[in-house]
Amino acid sequence: MDKEKKRGKRNRPGNSLFISGLNRFSAWVYSCILAGLFGFIFTSYQKLSDGFRTSFLLTKLRGLFRNMKENPFKRAKHSVAKIYEQSFCLTWIRRFFQGFLTMHVNNLGLICFSYGFCVVIIQLLKLYTFNVIMENPYKSLIVGIIVSLLGIFMFFSKKSIAGLLYESKTARFILFDLLGFQMYGIAQAAKVEPRRIFNASLVLGLLLGGLTVFIEAIRIPAFFVFLLVFILVLNSPESAIILVFLTLPFLKTMHLVFTMCLIYVSFLLKLICGRRVFRLKLTDFAAIAFMIFVFFGGIYSVDASSFEKMCVFVCFMMAYFVIKNTLGSPALVRRCIYALITSSVIVSLYGLYQNFFGTFTANAWLDTNTFSEIEGRVVSTFQNPNVLGEYIIMIFPLILAMMVSEKQHNKRFSYLFAAIINCACLVFTWSRGAWLGFLLSLILFFAVSGKHFLTAAILSLPVLGVVLYFAMDTVILHRFTNIFDSSASYRFNIWRGVLRMLDDIGLQGIGIGEGAFRMIYPGYALSGIEAAPHSHNLFLQILVETGVFSLIAFLVFLFFYTQCSLSFCKNAYNPANKTICLGIYAGIFAFLVQGLTDYVWYNYRIFLLFWMILGLGLAHIRTASATEEESVPFA
Repeated sequence: MDKEKKRGKRNRPGNSLFISGLNRFSAWVYSCILAGLFGFIFTSYQKLSDGFRTSFLLTKLRGLFRNMKENPFKRAKHSVAKIYEQSFCLTWIRRFFQGFLTMHVNNLGLICFSYGFCVVIIQLLKLYTFNVIMENPYKSLIVGIIVSLLGIFMFFSKKSIAGLLYESKTARFILFDLLGFQMYGIAQAAKVEPRRIFNASLVLGLLLGGLTVFIEAIRIPAFFVFLLVFILVLNSPESAIILVFLTLPFLKTMHLVFTMCLIYVSFLLKLICGRRVFRLKLTDFAAIAFMIFVFFGGIYSVDASSFEKMCVFVCFMMAYFVIKNTLGSPALVRRCIYALITSSVIVSLYGLYQNFFGTFTANAWLDTNTFSEIEGRVVSTFQNPNVLGEYIIMIFPLILAMMVSEKQHNKRFSYLFAAIINCACLVFTWSRGAWLGFLLSLILFFAVSGKHFLTAAILSLPVLGVVLYFAMDTVILHRFTNIFDSSASYRFNIWRGVLRMLDDIGLQGIGIGEGAFRMIYPGYALSGIEAAPHSHNLFLQILVETGVFSLIAFLVFLFFYTQCSLSFCKNAYNPANKTICLGIYAGIFAFLVQGLTDYVWYNYRIFLLFWMILGLGLAHIRTASATEEESVPFA
């Protein structure tokens, strides 16, 4: 029996002489890369970080703060913390939230029913008695009916709101499992006897309904939803970050600006009160330098609109610092990843719906003379197919990493489903820049993840040749290989005009934003393409807008971030942590590859997501390192 087992092992393909030789060759190449110049440069972050930490400047600064007998910053911090903890606003918020949780569901149902009933009566009087002219006459009426039905449904509950949230599987999954809110407070409130205040509930509902004479009906419930979200964000900035990861593709820019500012305030207050920690590492100083250049790019600009764009950019860049310091456990990092993947599946499903049901809105981005067989390009919740491609390729490698590292078959199948949906939607964006970034990120992912990648690549060459042979006449291959169409030549000519403009700009840049670019670029543009909104290249656009030193700061930041990620991948003990880190970095790499052919920061939401994923990657490295007690570099 033992002889048969040994004979079977010898006869396996993996143990054949050819494959064994390939494996040894792949392992030798892999070790040479790690031990060579590439490995020394891109996996030596710890040495640079230690050298920076012990540098003369930082040593003197730390000594200066230690020698101060009375640190004014600490005194101010304690004073602000004391004022905040004892403030009327915080006390009122706590009482309001506690009272809301212990309220009987019947009371909330009575408020909703009386409000909705009052709205319906008022809207019917406006329409058929007073003949009031309204833009959308049935919108408020529908809102009133829905709220009334919701109130009737609540009459059948015998629990408090906390008890309903605590016992509901759906609510527990959304609030506790996905968003990570603390279960203890709601569990304690669920044990309290629910308060019954029927008269006050009826009067409150009628009063709120009466306000709809002057205010649109949807605004009042929206205000209370906003108030609850406001309280929850102040209570848990981590949960708010997860919520932003989940809802980012569906929110408007100013909604995201307000939400992120609220998260920053919450984090700052908790930092002042000593409940959070803020650390700056070597990578962060390069990011701060770049953010300073962006700030001055909005102040000193040829166009006044640069200031508004700068404010949004700086606001969204701060997400990087807050996320990497806020997500303090692997569980929080995983919840952010789950939110990202869930959001991407919804976005991709909507994109596939647009493709198969013909609701195209992106034919303007298609050369119909060259690609007449393509009916249109999908945009999903974004306004541009290239932007949708940027969104998908940032997340797809992370989905792949979760699928590879997952051990449970049902979860692995879920990740496989998400990968297929995202990949299919990416195809129908018809974005060649996104496709290129996608392919190169996959090569990077598999090359770094294992030393036998070269073996697999050599063995797959015949299969790849057969696939390409049968795919020669497909639309996808025709689109990908025909790169020198009108779209490509349009970009080349824009780059020529931008390079001419750089000769006269000098080192300082013209200021950020499309307004500044459109003021200067037409004077240098080639004939026929004077109306270009940007340079169609991320790095050229940074150079034009904020100058040479800004681009250097950004490249240094990317270099440190690459060092940090690859160093962790080299030294990580847990293969799952290594794979997830590699998935996050591969998504950033894919995004930057597409940035060579397009200005990938044109969309504010994509700009925010880029910096949020950067922060997520460093948070994963920090929490994974602390959990495993590994002596590995992290930012």
